Amino acid sequence: MKIAITYNADTHLKPHLNEVERLGEDEVAESARDVYAALSEQYDCGLFPVGDCITTALLEIRAFAPDVVFNLCEGVLGRTHWEAHFVLALDLLGIPYCGCDAVTIALTQDKGFIKQLLRQIGAPTPEGRAVAPGSAEEAVLEDIRGLLARAASGRVIVKPCCEDGGIGVDTSSVVDSPEAAFARCREIWDVYQQSALIETFVDGKEYNLALYASARGLVTLPPGEIVFAAGLRREERVVGWKAKWDLGSVEDLSTESRIVVDMDPQLHAEITATCRHVAAMMGMAGYCRFDLRQGPDGRIQIIDINANPDIGPGSGFRKALAAANIRFEEFLAELIHARLHTRRESWRSAA
Repeated sequence: MKIAITYNADTHLKPHLNEVERLGEDEVAESARDVYAALSEQYDCGLFPVGDCITTALLEIRAFAPDVVFNLCEGVLGRTHWEAHFVLALDLLGIPYCGCDAVTIALTQDKGFIKQLLRQIGAPTPEGRAVAPGSAEEAVLEDIRGLLARAASGRVIVKPCCEDGGIGVDTSSVVDSPEAAFARCREIWDVYQQSALIETFVDGKEYNLALYASARGLVTLPPGEIVFAAGLRREERVVGWKAKWDLGSVEDLSTESRIVVDMDPQLHAEITATCRHVAAMMGMAGYCRFDLRQGPDGRIQIIDINANPDIGPGSGFRKALAAANIRFEEFLAELIHARLHTRRESWRSAA
């Protein structure tokens, strides 16, 4: 079997990123090499970076004539929100691939849109709205006042709508005044050239749940938790770019990702049922990770859905696989087998 492993090599096309955020971008290549090492002993594999020209990359992949593509692209040509476009190109060329499809990626890529969708299907998520560049200041300030009044924490969090990996999120993202929130929106418009998401800040425990579709059905991995240091202020209890990529920083040293081995059964059941329901409603395939927070009322809220999340060494997804006693090579083989040999949409049929 021939497997093409694709990943984005476009960090040089993202001048808006700081040096630390660029480290996170570069780890995509490390993940690709890790997948290559795991698969190349058994299959004929090739690494295909997608850099300055999508056409060139697609022609090279087509010439390789793979049986399947293992896609790790997190955007192309420096545009994170074009992640779905590359997958759609594979679809149009009739090249099978592992991972989420273009529709699922597009839905989850836009944090403002997915929030509306979650509310429409009755899934719990913090109240919020997306604010496009150039929006009228007074109208936005009025909306923010309403969000602050209804937020149990008395705060909102403002983040880019179409970035991942914690990019654009740090302690200054959590604010308690309309003016500070609007100023953060302006900064996101200027730096990231995209809409800003303003949502009520849930000050509580943060969990995550990883899932993937295999030929035998939907696999739910053990839940994880982000443990924040006791001395952190409310606005510091976020997993932004510093916590993820700035090794040795206060944010990095104050957050710990771990698998929960003693979760309350009722809470575990709620998290699992919520995530599986949403995955099924969206018709997801491949693998994903849900980020959730527990509010002061004890209820779980979905704060983000990550289609094709980080599966590199040290990632939360890998920790969850290890906790489930699933070898990384076994996980990759299950994804490939499901893509090539399973016709039915296993996650949709689980609804």
